[in-house]
Amino acid sequence: MQEEQQKDAIFISYAWGGPLQHKEWIRQRIVKPLDWKYRVFWDRDSIGFGESIDKTITRALAQRPINVFCICDSDYLVAAQRVNSGLYRELQMLTQIADLDGVRIIPLIFDSDSAVDLPDPLAGRAYLNVHPLHDRGLDLSTVLLGVADGATQAQVNSYIAGRLKANDLRRLADAYFSQQSLEFWGNARTHEVRVHESGQAPRLLLPAQWMWDSDEWGFMLGDENPTYCPSKGRWHWDYFTPSRGMRALGTAVMSAFFSGREDPDDQAFLASAGAVLARCVFAMTYKTEAFNLAPPEVINILINDADGYAALEHLVPSAT
Repeated sequence: MQEEQQKDAIFISYAWGGPLQHKEWIRQRIVKPLDWKYRVFWDRDSIGFGESIDKTITRALAQRPINVFCICDSDYLVAAQRVNSGLYRELQMLTQIADLDGVRIIPLIFDSDSAVDLPDPLAGRAYLNVHPLHDRGLDLSTVLLGVADGATQAQVNSYIAGRLKANDLRRLADAYFSQQSLEFWGNARTHEVRVHESGQAPRLLLPAQWMWDSDEWGFMLGDENPTYCPSKGRWHWDYFTPSRGMRALGTAVMSAFFSGREDPDDQAFLASAGAVLARCVFAMTYKTEAFNLAPPEVINILINDADGYAALEHLVPSAT
């Protein structure tokens, strides 16, 4: 209990806006991500049956320091103008403490046009536009924690821009990889890797021609042992440090997704992405285990790795 009392306070100001379920997303997307680090006041969880609503809110707003996150959407703007509504009275309380030390009132813009007509005491305050993230269903927890922790506008806006850029890349990658319709299956007994393509019979994964011609890979692709012979579609993987052979397997997989991409820059990024797959997939799979590698997993792995992200940016065609 003492540890809970030592946490800083966050107050969630919002408008119900219709059925009970209508704003349940606030619990999942805002309250829960903040609750592990802050004491979060949200009326649905914080006001007990029989308690005075206004008195409970007044006590909550007396905490210092306190961040007041205002969920500004169309429901909020309408309720703010409704005299004697719960939100109307709440905003009057906020007006009384708005300029006190230790109080930050932060409008969170959830509808694209909600910033135009904010009520007092929100009007004129620096707001955070989370509409682009919310509209795409992207996670808000890191942004909100950053704001609560005191991140600057520049830091938060830069983070949001990066999230949106990454989401754009993911959408392009999803569209491209779905068109390729490839999956890779590794046989634990034979170590043969087969490419499964929609509408076609499975085929062995063989090195791309540019890999044979490459000084980086060509000298090793003709080697043969029980778990490695790329010329016969046999590749090595094991729960161990990612070897050159595993990186060759990753590069061959990436080359299958991007057949025809063979200029020097393409080769470098294919190899870079292949090294990421080697580290995250093939070096994490025992040689006695089979594996299946499908586009969603490939995208998730690459987009969450700096080298993989750069490779996707280069290799995935833009929408234009």
